Amino acid sequence: MSEDACVLGPEERAAVEEQVAETCRFRNWMLHAVNCRTNHLHVVLTAPLHPKAVRTQLKAWCTRRLKRLAESRLPGGAVRDNWWAERSSQRYVNDETSLQGAIVYVRDGQGPYEPES
Repeated sequence: MSEDACVLGPEERAAVEEQVAETCRFRNWMLHAVNCRTNHLHVVLTAPLHPKAVRTQLKAWCTRRLKRLAESRLPGGAVRDNWWAERSSQRYVNDETSLQGAIVYVRDGQGPYEPES
């Protein structure tokens, strides 16, 4: 690894969730649920693209948002290059029951946010 593991704080997590929602609105994708954790992101959405293409676009837009946020905090300072792991999981949801299960899992199944002390 060229950089320390990325741990997102509350402000970064909120920025990522806002960016996911903004990207979905702009692309006319249906966002069902989003939950940004300290070290990963869960999203359930409907889009007319392959999941890898969706993932690529979300990572790119969220990276831009996180870099802008970091630069605003530390003008002229070093900003990390890598915010996300290279791999990720993406799955098709093929029926309404599975969709509702995925939404509930992302929205409610992650447990409460525990800030690092």
